[in-house]
Amino acid sequence: MKILDISKKIRERDKLAAALLTVFFVLQIIPILYLGRFNHPTSDDFKYGAYSHTAWQETGSLAAVMKAAAKGVAEDYRTWQGSYSALFLMRLEPTVFGEEYYSLVPWIMLGMLTAGTLYFVRTLCKVVLRSDTLHYISISMLILSLCVQFSPVASEQFFWYNSSVYYNAFHALFLFYVGWLIRFGYEGKKRYIICMALGGLWLGGGNYVTALLLVVTQATALGILWYAKRKREFGIALLLWVEFLACFAFSAAAPGNAVRGAEIAGYGAISSIVRSLLQGVRYYMAWIDKWWLMAALLMMPMMFMLIRKTSFSFHFPVLVLLYLYGVFSAMSCPTFYSLGSTGPGRIINIIYDSFLLISYVQLFYLLGYICRKWEEAIPEEERQKERLKNLFRMLYNGAVITLCSILLLSGNILDVTTVTACKVWFGGKGKQYDLEYRQRLAVMEDDTITDVVFDPYTVEPALVFIADGTEDPEFVNNREWADFYGKNSLVIRARE
Repeated sequence: MKILDISKKIRERDKLAAALLTVFFVLQIIPILYLGRFNHPTSDDFKYGAYSHTAWQETGSLAAVMKAAAKGVAEDYRTWQGSYSALFLMRLEPTVFGEEYYSLVPWIMLGMLTAGTLYFVRTLCKVVLRSDTLHYISISMLILSLCVQFSPVASEQFFWYNSSVYYNAFHALFLFYVGWLIRFGYEGKKRYIICMALGGLWLGGGNYVTALLLVVTQATALGILWYAKRKREFGIALLLWVEFLACFAFSAAAPGNAVRGAEIAGYGAISSIVRSLLQGVRYYMAWIDKWWLMAALLMMPMMFMLIRKTSFSFHFPVLVLLYLYGVFSAMSCPTFYSLGSTGPGRIINIIYDSFLLISYVQLFYLLGYICRKWEEAIPEEERQKERLKNLFRMLYNGAVITLCSILLLSGNILDVTTVTACKVWFGGKGKQYDLEYRQRLAVMEDDTITDVVFDPYTVEPALVFIADGTEDPEFVNNREWADFYGKNSLVIRARE
């Protein structure tokens, strides 16, 4: 009876922690979601949505829109880039169907990131560790809080459709794919084969950072299945890997990639690998900060409970930690190779999100190894165990209190995404930007005006403002914007 009471208390505590952290996360994203009402298309949204928008305006047919999007993808494949599935989604940007739908972008992107992270962490906890607790919810909420609050460029991750669908959405799909792969390896169910076949087809035409990460992940899974002598699962996983590689190769072989690559000089293969490994060190040094440590301290009691209940042995910690570091560093290879740099903020966003997942897995594995060694070294006497528990509680509580005090006293809490969203919301800049955009929209939808001249925005609110046109009618953004609405030209007056 006593054991049942203890188990009940643990379950109740797990539910309370999961509920509180979920509410905490929801409260964080409310101001961000609210800003969706001030969110409007810009830049490449107009370029990629032009064909589809025209088809919808002329026919009102979804089939015609899909056909126009496919036509645009084929054109881009020949002239600009090969990311066929990403390009298809770009050409279905919300404004194609109506200006009001662009407000859904932060809802869609936050929803995808949340769902992908929850599914991945749930798979690790429920399938790999065989846990029956709700720790996966608590851990996911903490990780998602960091993803949202410290997104390197939150505007490009949650508000700008063209950017977020190319990186954030494919990162979320990658998390689902890895979850399916793990579940298939453990359970062998056919439904995961179908999911991975479709997911591989889609991810193969996505961004190259996520694609390379999936190549490495699949190769790792194949090695584990081969070592475990799971012949059936190994054979199927190998076929799925070949399928994905074929899709990836089709994307990489696009004639448009050569056209685009001729404009940008990157590094060679060996140099890119070396630079990626060094860049990984820089990322770890920058991102393992007080906020990362705060979340780690909150996760540690849950991690210890998961470790205690699993039979996982946590062998070869140095090799595992170094390998995971190598996997993380590989994400920088495509940008060094193709761009000669770490890439724009929208790429750094998903590298940061991946860092959080990988670094906390590394922490968990290291703690697991320490706990297993601890169990072997510490004598079984209850008194000794109780003393050690009390010492650990005292040190842990002291660390949490100290770090919380430091965080509250630090000024950079005012720079997190939620606080920035609140400033835009309550400061009135979002509303003013929305008003000025709608004034412009009325002109763009007026068929009697063919050559458009606008004054620059009086406000450029964080998060929702991405870019504007220029005084040059031939500037690419001006040209794309004008084409989207069927205008001859568009100019933004220079600021006085």
